[in-house]
Amino acid sequence: MKNITFQSVFDTPTVKMANLNELGQTPDGRTWHYLYATEAITKHMVTSRPAVTGVDTVSSAASEQDSTKYIYITEAAAGWTVGAYQDHWVIVDSGTGVGQLGKIKDNTTTTLELYFDHAFTTALAVADSDITILHQPDAEKIAITNQYTEANGIAQVTFGAADYGWFLVRGIGGIIMGTGAGTINYNACPGDDTEGYAVNMDAGDTLEEFAPLGRLVAISDTADKACLIDAKIM
Repeated sequence: MKNITFQSVFDTPTVKMANLNELGQTPDGRTWHYLYATEAITKHMVTSRPAVTGVDTVSSAASEQDSTKYIYITEAAAGWTVGAYQDHWVIVDSGTGVGQLGKIKDNTTTTLELYFDHAFTTALAVADSDITILHQPDAEKIAITNQYTEANGIAQVTFGAADYGWFLVRGIGGIIMGTGAGTINYNACPGDDTEGYAVNMDAGDTLEEFAPLGRLVAISDTADKACLIDAKIM
């Protein structure tokens, strides 16, 4: 695991300064997850990865160095944000080349470039090849209502849309507790009526129905305010 400074967890640059999806540890033993914020995220909000992106009827082209390695995937009308899919995984989920997996190195508005070592070995056909892109290195405010949504971090600073930075996954930090505020020594989980906010897990709740975020160790007496959590997300 990478050692990171206390200062680095307060930085939210618009350019990538670490490997996406990387784990880092500050000198106090806390663990952090390096992610790309797809939207503005307020300090102490819980985050999860966005839903997958499906793209229909794409074509491919081979590497200039090896004609058997297909590293370029193109959808002419995609309109992707340049660089937004760096270090994302992709699967051909239908049509010619189905079942191939790849990892995206970079992208333009219309083309995904795979890492050479994660290239496809069967060319895609624009007539029927469909792909799905997994947003594993991305962060958005966790959804309302669903208490079983898997979290990927808790923001300890405020992020703007398209910022990069470290999200807390293990150790003491702040978390916004919604309805009913928080209960000390109870586990928190997603599922509030506000995106990014958490609620209590009650006695008798099971892991099959809830995604625990960690134990509340100090609470506020008012709903929708920050509490202290001993996070245990990953």
